[in-house]
Amino acid sequence: MRVGVSLGISSRQQLRDFATEVGQLERAGAGRIWLIDSQLAMKDVYVGLALAALHTEQAWLGTGVTNPITRHPSVTANAILAIDELSGGRAVFGLGAGDSAVYGIGSKPAKVAELEPALHFFREALPRIPIYLAVSQPRMCRLAGRLADGAIVMGPSQPDFVRRQVGWIMEGLQTAARDRASFDVSLLVTLAESVDDVRAWATSEARLIADFAELPAGLERYRNEIAAAKASYDFKEHLSVHAGHRAAISDELARTLAVVGTAEECAARLEELLACGGDSLIFALPGSGRVERLRFITEEVLSKVAGE
Repeated sequence: MRVGVSLGISSRQQLRDFATEVGQLERAGAGRIWLIDSQLAMKDVYVGLALAALHTEQAWLGTGVTNPITRHPSVTANAILAIDELSGGRAVFGLGAGDSAVYGIGSKPAKVAELEPALHFFREALPRIPIYLAVSQPRMCRLAGRLADGAIVMGPSQPDFVRRQVGWIMEGLQTAARDRASFDVSLLVTLAESVDDVRAWATSEARLIADFAELPAGLERYRNEIAAAKASYDFKEHLSVHAGHRAAISDELARTLAVVGTAEECAARLEELLACGGDSLIFALPGSGRVERLRFITEEVLSKVAGE
């Protein structure tokens, strides 16, 4: 299983330091490196990917994720093709509706009806580059199954909900008469020994869940906390481990949304999630100490996951 990591280059991190770090992440076990595209919260995703191309040797390098609103699709295609050339064919393309990037320019996330023609365009423009769609809700999951090569499955790390998401993806695959074996279901999770290390990510996740048409059953009792996370969220501190809005959620909710605990506890939770139909994992690595956290994941947690 290729281990993926999701990270951004914060305004505080020097690009030269990131270039060193991304090489360390590959050596620590990252087989896929997904960079966040959020122009007001992170440094430019394509500059970061270019640096990664020059400082890694084997890892896939991709947008995790970009959107069809802040850049015209033709501009995006040109950029990711340059990364593919620079990396020797290691580019992977992650697309989504848009979140902090589009809210930051006063716009709204793309609708499924807008993403579908964008996916058709990218399929024509990027014939050799795998295309992943970030998904959480039914229509987006089905769209990924119909048109993408893989799905970045976002949302709470709860087996019952992940199972439903995989089911929606399967419906899309069946509609398009596509082979499940050729499609990669990649589960996005954040994992740490300490709940404080996942709180910023979990708060962002709670904000997104607040817009679900229906809360997953296991989260119904957290409805007020989830609403408070949305109301207090400050996009200027998006994914910052020091963000003030972290206080909106409890330890209990953070542990429900993320994977927290000892290596044995985390391994058991990952086994549950993968058993729901996941093929690969992407670990969100917010904040500092990312290389050390990845080593904990690869050396202590994944070594205990059955079959890996």
